[in-house]
Amino acid sequence: MEKKIVAIRYYNVWFYLHVNSEQDMVKISYLTDRIDAGEQMVMKDIYQWCQGHGIKYNSKFVYRKEFSIWVNLWNLYSYVRAKKK
Repeated sequence: MEKKIVAIRYYNVWFYLHVNSEQDMVKISYLTDRIDAGEQMVMKDIYQWCQGHGIKYNSKFVYRKEFSIWVNLWNLYSYVRAKKK
C-alpha cells in the first residue's frame, strides 16, 4: 500500500496521521467516523488514541486569526502541555 497521511484539525492543532497499511486506514476511518458523529474529544484523547492503536503521527500548532490572541495563547499552552505528557 502506498503511504498516505490523514490530517485532522482540533482547533489550532493539526494532527497528521501516517497510514502505513490497510489496517491503519481502517483504524483511522473509525476515529474520523467518531469525530464526524460528534463524539466529544479533547486533544489528549487524540494523542492517546494514536498511541494506543500504534498510529504514527505528527502534530503542528497553527495560529488562527479568527480566534482572539487569548484563545490562541490558551490553545498553544494546551498543545505544549499535551505534547509533554
